[in-house]
Parts: sequence; C-alpha cells; structure tokens
Amino acid sequence: MSGRGSLFAKYSVPLVVLVSGALVISGLVQIYFSYQENKSALARIQHEKAVAAAIRIEQFVRTLEHDLSWIAQTAWGAPGAAIDQRRLDSLRLLRQSPAITEISHINPLGREQLRVSRLAMDVIGSDKDVSGDAQFVQAMTRQTYFSPIYFRKESEPYMTIAMAGAAEDAGVVIAEANLKFIWDVVSNLKVGNGGSAYVVDEQGRLIAHPDISVVLQKTDMSLLQQVRDVMENPDASAAPEAIIGRDLDDRAVLSAHAAIAPLNWTVFVDLPIGEAFAPLYASILRTVLLVLAGVAVSTAASLYLVRRMVAPIQVLREGAGRIGAGALDHRIAVSSGDELGALAKEFNAMSKRLQDSHAQLESKVEERTRDLTETLEQQTAVADILRAISSSPADLESVLITVADTAARLCAATDSAIYRVNGEVLRPVAATGSLPTHPIPVRNTTVTGRAVINKSMVHVADILEVMDSEFPDARPFQKATGYRTILARPLLRDGVAIGAIIIRRTEVLPFTERQIALLQTFADQAIIAIENARLFEDLQLRTWDLAQSVKQLRSLSEVSQAVNSSLDLQEVLPAIVTRAVELSGADGGAVYEYDESNKVFQPRATYGFTPDLVSTVLATPLAFDEGATGRAAMLRAPVQIPDMRTEGAYGGPLQEASMEAGMRSVLAVPLLRETRILGSLVVSRNSVGEFPKELVDVLQTFAAQSTQAIQNARLFREIEQKSRELEIASRHKSEFLANMSHELRTPLNAVIGFSEVLEQKMFGELNDKQLEYVRDIRDSGRHLLSLINDILDLSKIEAGKVELELSRFDLPNTIDGTLTLLRERAARHGLTLNLSLDERLGEIEADERKVRQILLNLLSNAVKFTSDGGTIDIVAEVADGAARIAVRDTGIGIAAEDHEAIFEEFRQGGVDHDGKHEGTGLGLTLARKFVELHGGRLWVDSSIGKGATFTFTLPLASMADGKIQRVSQDYGVN
Repeated sequence: MSGRGSLFAKYSVPLVVLVSGALVISGLVQIYFSYQENKSALARIQHEKAVAAAIRIEQFVRTLEHDLSWIAQTAWGAPGAAIDQRRLDSLRLLRQSPAITEISHINPLGREQLRVSRLAMDVIGSDKDVSGDAQFVQAMTRQTYFSPIYFRKESEPYMTIAMAGAAEDAGVVIAEANLKFIWDVVSNLKVGNGGSAYVVDEQGRLIAHPDISVVLQKTDMSLLQQVRDVMENPDASAAPEAIIGRDLDDRAVLSAHAAIAPLNWTVFVDLPIGEAFAPLYASILRTVLLVLAGVAVSTAASLYLVRRMVAPIQVLREGAGRIGAGALDHRIAVSSGDELGALAKEFNAMSKRLQDSHAQLESKVEERTRDLTETLEQQTAVADILRAISSSPADLESVLITVADTAARLCAATDSAIYRVNGEVLRPVAATGSLPTHPIPVRNTTVTGRAVINKSMVHVADILEVMDSEFPDARPFQKATGYRTILARPLLRDGVAIGAIIIRRTEVLPFTERQIALLQTFADQAIIAIENARLFEDLQLRTWDLAQSVKQLRSLSEVSQAVNSSLDLQEVLPAIVTRAVELSGADGGAVYEYDESNKVFQPRATYGFTPDLVSTVLATPLAFDEGATGRAAMLRAPVQIPDMRTEGAYGGPLQEASMEAGMRSVLAVPLLRETRILGSLVVSRNSVGEFPKELVDVLQTFAAQSTQAIQNARLFREIEQKSRELEIASRHKSEFLANMSHELRTPLNAVIGFSEVLEQKMFGELNDKQLEYVRDIRDSGRHLLSLINDILDLSKIEAGKVELELSRFDLPNTIDGTLTLLRERAARHGLTLNLSLDERLGEIEADERKVRQILLNLLSNAVKFTSDGGTIDIVAEVADGAARIAVRDTGIGIAAEDHEAIFEEFRQGGVDHDGKHEGTGLGLTLARKFVELHGGRLWVDSSIGKGATFTFTLPLASMADGKIQRVSQDYGVN
C-alpha cells in the first residue's frame, strides 16, 4: 500500500502539475489579452455611440438656435408694425419648432414688448424690465445664452435660449425650449441589452435618461464615480477610454462619455459589466474547461488509487445523511480538488440554498404576521376614532386629539398635528408628541401651506435639503422643532381645503407608502369629525332659534288675537305688556299712550311692577322729553339704559321710584304710526346690562301690535263720528253728479257738435277770425267735457262703483299703440320718443282700456311740459314679479315738495313752456287710482329743471308661453 502511494506521488503528481500548470498559464495569458482587447473595443464602440448622441443633441440645440436667429434680426421700427410682425414670426416659429414653447421679444432697453406662448396667454406690451437678467446681458454681448436646466411645474426639463440680432436696435429674443425631445435621442440609443445612455449638465444633474421618472426626481448623477471623474477632470471629457463604475441600480458598468461643448453637457453610455465582458467570460469558461480536462487526463493514470476515494465518498454519504435529516447548517468537508470535491460543494450549495429558502420562508411568515398585526391595529384605531366621533360629536377637540395621537403612533412619527384654515393662517387645533406647534402662513413656501394651496400631499424626506430653494418660510419652524422629515395631507371638504394634518420625524427617515396611505385615512376621519361637529352646532343653533321663534310666534299670535278681537284698550294693552315682559325675560313693563293735546304720555297698562311702583307710574304722566320714553319718542327709535344708576343716564320723574323697586336697566320702544307718536312700550330688568338686538326687534313687533290696538280704538271712535257725516256728503254728491251728468254733458255735446259743423263750413264760409273763435269754442268744449268725464270717473272710484274689466292682452303692443296716438303731437314740438322693452314682457291680465288711459295721461303730461326739441323715454321691464313702466322726460321738472301734491284732485304740479296752466288737475289722480285698482303703485322722481320720471307697476298675473324679442325703438321726429 505504501509502494502504490509513493508511485502515485512519483508519476501522477508531476504529470498533473506539468499539464495543469501549462494549461493554467496559457489560459491566464489568453484571458489577460482578451480582457484588454475586449475592453478597448467596447470603449471605442461606446465612445462612438456617446459621440453620436452628443452630435444629435448638439444639432438639436443648434437647430433651435438657428430657428431663433431668423426672428432675432428684426429691428424695432414702428411699434405697431414691429409687434405684429414679430408676433406673426413667433407663431410661425412655434408651429415649425415643437420644442420651443414660449418666445419673448425684448427691446434694446431691456423691456419685454411681446411674449408668445403655446402654454399660456400671449402678452403684448407688458414692458417688464429684464435688463439686469443674465440672459439679456449675455445676449447683448452678441453671444448666445444657454441657461441652466430647470423643471417647469416639476414635470419636464426646460432650457432658456437668448440671442441678440445683428442690428443695434434688433433687441433680444428669448425662447423657452422643452428638452423632453432629448429623451427621444437617449431612449432610442441602443446600448446592448441592458445598457443605457443619459445626459448630465456641468453640475452633474440628470437632464435626459430613458427612464423619464428618474429625470423628474432631479437626480444628482455626480454621486456616480464615472460622472464625478469626468467633472473633476474636464480636459479628459472627450477621451475614448472606458471607465468602470456603477449605475443608479448599483450595478457594475463599463462607461464611456462624450462632451457637448456649447452647453457644457456630457453624454454617458453605460453597459453592464456582465454583458460587456460576456465573450470574455465564455473564453475563460473554455479555458477552465480545458484545464479541468487536462487535470482529468493527468489524473487518469492514478485511477488505481480508487481506495483513496472511499474516504471522501464516505464523508459525502454521511454528510448527505445529516443534511437529509434536517441539519441544513452542516457542510461536507472534502478537499480532494476533483469531482468529489465539486460534488461536495454542490451538496454544500444545495444545503445553503435550502437553508436560505427556509430562512426566507420564516421571514415571509414573520412579515405577513407583522402586516396582519399592523392592519388589525389600524382597523382598531379607525374604529376607536369613529366611535369617538359618534359618541362625542360636540367635543371636536378630544376627537381630533385622538386622530392626531393615533396617526403619530401608527405612522411611527415623532409628533402629529391637525391645523384649521383661519383666514391667511393655519392654526393648530390638535397636536400630540414632543414637538411644539405654531400658526403657519398659507403660502407655497411652507410645507403645510403648499399642501393646502395645491390640495395635494407634500412629502419632504429632508427639509434641510430643500428649505432654501422651496420652503424658505419653514426655517423658523424647523429651527424651533428640529424636525427633518415631514408629511402633510390637506383636509378637503367639497373640494375646499379647510385644514391639514401633518406627521414629522426628527431623523431623516421618509415615510413608507403604507404610512402615506394611512395618513389619508386619518385625514378623512378628521374631516368627518369636523363636519359632524359643524352639523351638530348648526342643529343646536337651529333648534334654539326654532324654539325661540315658536315662542315668539305663539306670543304674537295671542297678542294679535287680542288686538283683533277687541277694541277696548283696557283689555288689549295689558295682554300686550304681559306677553312682552314674559317673552323678553324682563321683570316689569308698561304701555303709555301719547296725548297730543297735552304733550304727555299717559300710562295705560303695567305688568310685573311692585304695588308702590304701579301707583307711582299710573299717577305720573311723562312729558315728551322725560326719561327713556321721551327720548325714544324724540329719536323715533328704541332707547335703552343699561344702568339707571349712571349719572345722567335716565333723568325721568320715575327714576327714584324705579330704583327703589329694584329696577336697574330700561328699554323703551316708541309706538309709531308712520312718523306720528301714539305711545311707548317700556320694559325693565332688575339686572344691569344691555338688551340683545333680537330682543329689541321682538319688542318692536309688540310695539307695532300696541300701535295697532291704539289706532284701532281711535279709528273706531272717529269712524262712528264720520260715518254720519259721510252719509250726508254721499247723498249730496250723488245728487250733484246726477245733475251734472244730465244738465252739463247734454248741452256741452250740442255745443261741441255745432262748433264742429261751423268749422266744416256747412252753412257758409267763415273768415279767419270767425274760424279761430269756432275752433276755440270746440277745444274749450272738449276740454270741459274731459273735465266732467274725469270728475265722474273719480267720483265712481271713490264711491267704489268702478270694476276692472280684466282681459289678457299684449302689454308691449298696448304701449306701442299709445305712443302712436302721441307721435304726431310730439313731432309738432320736435320731441324725440324712445321706447325700450324688456324681452320678457308679453301678455298680461289687466283692464286694457284703463292701462291705455294711464299711459296716455302720463305721456300727455310729458309732451305738455317738455320744451321743444326735448326727449321722452319710455322704459318697460320686468322687476320683482311685476311689469314696471317708466316715462322719463327732459321737461321743466317738479319741486320735491310737490311730488305728492300733484296726485291730489284739481292740483297741478307745473307750468308748461308757454307759461299757461293747462289740464283739469285730475289726470294724475285718476292714473294713480287706476294703478292702485290693479294692485300696483305710481310714483314720481323729479327736481326743478331736470325733468321728471313717472313710474308705475302692474302685477303680472301670468306671462305668455311665447316671448317676442323686442329691441329699443326710436319714435323721434327731429
């Protein structure tokens, strides 16, 4: 056995060493040279791709520069022509160059004259001063300006290009270019199967990448070794050598680059090492296989040493048995260096994989258990919040504190706070945790303010990195609290941000997607709590208001019933003062009636006073200027004295007696009939303080009831006295009207008829003087007949014998027809008639003849009192559910003191332009009465020398289904 062992060592070992050594050395040499050749070839190929991409990107930018140059040459000539031409050129350029989104034209003084954009409204003549901007300053030196890259609306990379024209007065043209088109270059550049191309600027920021989301994250590529080497050694930026580095996914890559000189950008082309050296690895594998084959051949002579293989085989068998029994951490130790050793390694690798799989399975079980625990905890927290909301809708603060505390606990935050919008500030309403809270301005320069303004989540991983650039106003809050990571969600109700919920951490640790989604759930719960609290408060307030309204309505109903059921003041006034005191919560009250003849207030009823005070009040009439009662009468408004002990506050004869009875505050409400004083309602309390406005309004209602009661009693007495007088007057009036109707109208018609016969010369010719007298007789007769007819109509109205003959007719046609009757008369005086009709006017239910008579009276007066060459406007419209018609003239006008007098019988409000009084003085009286019979109103607005406007309304019973569109018409005759 020992001989065989020495023979194996003498022949097999040197042979194995010789053959294996030669194969290994040859393989190593081949591997080394293959590695260098492959690396150089790959470097050249990738460098060529980088150069090609750089050229295409530079051509893209040069094309933009060239496109911009042909509109930069236009000189500033005539302002209007220059702007129009430049705007036309800019629009043409926007159509031809999709990458350019906005063009601004700056005059040589640095003032913006035109801005044309495909993303916003065009601006002309803004005159914005950009003379100090770098883009203008560098362009004016006849150098094309390329700005650093910026992101518009956090979505797409942009670059600003500025250049000046060749002429001195050509100014500067500035364009904003969308660099997303560079993405087309890098995304279409194929770099193997797993490689990629990307572009960075001189600061190492990513400009273009096949994955556009990486660009939108504003990735800093200077963190990569290959980018940092190029930035530190810019002179070698065009070298064809390849650099071995790592990409964004931390993969080893072979990287080549090329510079874009005009922009100081660099194009990188990365190819994973595994893919780049795949041929080399294949060669190494072949070499290794050859070496292994040589070793196998060299060891074939030693097969007789099979017995030496028994030991490793036995080790393998024992190891396999232990692994099969579950000892996955057991490793088979076989160091023979042959297939048995490889088999042992395979066994060891298999046991390692089994052990890793078992560990991964246990990890997944633990993770799933942890997820289920977190989900259960979240659902329990949400249920607790909902239970708190439903059980305590009025206690909003405690519910919001629960929400904030749960959010901080489940999201593993240092603290949590809920804010409400209060004007331009967010104020904290609930907070939990160790960090203090402060009011936050609603601005984009704070994290919470931006979330409220944009109505979207704001997540900042490290506030210190973006505080200077994006959130400068957050500096004092960060310094006071020391937080680093913050997540803010707005509280949205019906699309309106009413507040925000935030969670913070003092260490740099971004929140997970699960925590972000969970915070949205808590934001929804906070909104529900706030809305429930608001609804609960509204319900309580409305319930209280409803109870008060019901109480007031019940009291008013009882008082109204007392007023309407009796004319006895001694029965009605005590009921009024009793209800007033009870409803107002006062301690006592009284009602006074004003005696105009003696100028004193007489007490009529009291309630709640002590017997001594009642005796004093009933025995003490109050003068017009005494106490709160007199003061309220003079002011025609309620007067209250919060404290009768204040010196000079009360000053009435009842002050001492009232204070002895315990009274401290008084409220007096005058009883008014229009502006006439009928009395006063007074309530008093034993406590100091002002009466609420709502209480004053209620007492004014009771005062109106008292006024009605006193007025009813007075009217009842006056009616009894005047009814007898009216019976006598009515009988005399009826006799007079009957006589006038027969005795005056009959001969007057004969006079008018004969004068018309004479005027027509049926019995012979008349000279001019005779014809003039006959016409005067006819006109005077007609005038007298009109006067008699008006008097008869007025008498019928006053006697209640006039009834409206209602019918449906088209109101605009009636107005138009009435104007036709006066057109000739207006033309004789050179008057212009203007008509404006509301298109909503149509059919109306009224007495058409009386409406026409109203219009004719108003228009006749306008013609009569308007000087030659004047204007008369008629405006008909729909307002407040009624037809409103206004007749406006430019005549002599009416004094303010005569506005009501002109509507009285036989009263005239003015003199015509000839200086003669005309008319019967009944036209306006009849017009107003006809309008009031329809349920409308007639009034006048006028002043001397400024014309007059007569306006009346007619209720709209119904409108026609079809409406005729009408426009203003001019009936003027010049």
